[in-house]
Amino acid sequence: MGHTKSIKELVKKQAALARSARLDGIVCSGYEAKSLKKICKRMDIITPGIRLKGDSAGDQKRVMSPKEAFNNGATALVIGRILTKGNLKKNIQKLVRELK
Repeated sequence: MGHTKSIKELVKKQAALARSARLDGIVCSGYEAKSLKKICKRMDIITPGIRLKGDSAGDQKRVMSPKEAFNNGATALVIGRILTKGNLKKNIQKLVRELK
């Protein structure tokens, strides 16, 4: 499956396979989203590992802010504990501020 390739090469290969299978979208790090926009022109690019400013990376190694992910080409974000941990209302307000 490409375990001897770099992450960038492996992600591009998998995205091309997803496109040829006519999938509607892919899940990838915000770091690869920019390069996949060309391969996945009509596909959703869903990005996990989203953290707000000042948040810990936790168990994620490759994190990015919501704004950075969208700027890199993500069309949707997977957001979990940065919203649900603590005060939900305040966390949503913080997310909205960061997206402006």
